[in-house]
Amino acid sequence: MPTRPVRAAFPDCEPMRLVSSNDALISPQPRAEAGRPQAADPPPADAQARHADDAQAAELQRLREVVARYEALFQNAPVLINAFDGRGQCVLWNEACVRRFGWTRDEINSYPEPLALFYPDPETRARVVQSVGPTPDQSFREWQPLARTGERLSVLWSNVRLPDGSVVNIGMDMTENRRNEAALARLAKVDDLTGCWTRAEILLRLQAMLEAARQGARHTALMLDLDYFKQVNDRYGHLGGDAALRHFCSQLQGCLREGDAVGRLGGEEFLVLLADADADVALAVCDRLRAGLRQHPASVDGHAVVLSASGGITRFLATDASMSDVLRRADQAMYRAKRAGRDCAVVLPD
Repeated sequence: MPTRPVRAAFPDCEPMRLVSSNDALISPQPRAEAGRPQAADPPPADAQARHADDAQAAELQRLREVVARYEALFQNAPVLINAFDGRGQCVLWNEACVRRFGWTRDEINSYPEPLALFYPDPETRARVVQSVGPTPDQSFREWQPLARTGERLSVLWSNVRLPDGSVVNIGMDMTENRRNEAALARLAKVDDLTGCWTRAEILLRLQAMLEAARQGARHTALMLDLDYFKQVNDRYGHLGGDAALRHFCSQLQGCLREGDAVGRLGGEEFLVLLADADADVALAVCDRLRAGLRQHPASVDGHAVVLSASGGITRFLATDASMSDVLRRADQAMYRAKRAGRDCAVVLPD
């Protein structure tokens, strides 16, 4: 039996044909609209799971790289970075801290009170803790923590509070800077040849004693001049003269009391300031100095040279208008000693 197309019931479908052998109806197949693609079948569930796992693994790898990057920055930063929790335990401690302080984090936390390692004094330690405060202002404050070696450091600390409420300490080690500053300050105050105070520094101290004398303090000034120093310079040269000056000052320093001061006014002339002392104390200093110079000659260019000095002594007066009054009297007394034959001291009457 021949077949024939059937279209009326399914205008949008391919023609259906009746199979003559058993009259079975063939199912119609929808006809795709022009220009509209067929919808793809959804991926299987296991493929979706694999895709999610891959995305999660990629994100974890990215996070690991971020953590590693910040860990490297933390450990290799050229500044001190650490943090302590509310119980005083160290929770952050970078390599710069290990190198500068000498302790590892585990070693620090093995102590009952870790902060006491750096600030043994309880009052100082309390001030350090209080300086953090509930709202750190990130300004720098200088503290002097101890290193494991016992060295007292100078560190500028700033505190940063993180979003989770913890506080991180960031420090700049200023120890070497402070040493250099102290050395420069010392160079400005100390004569590099003799180790005595410079002229500027001894005159500052003279002014302070003058003001104290106006309030009733008893102070005495002693002017000293090395005898025959020009002959030493001419015979042994400037290096020999320098050796003589160093020896003279070494002997003089050994004759003074704690609190006394000696400065080099210039050349071979020195000013000694004796606090709470009268002329008798100054004369005793001169006697000890003369004896020491005789017993211990200076070694100048391989030669033993016996040195001597002439001294002028004057007391500070409440009526002194300026430092010049004290210096003038001491200078006059010293030249009287020179005229008297040198190697002696003269007291100028008030």
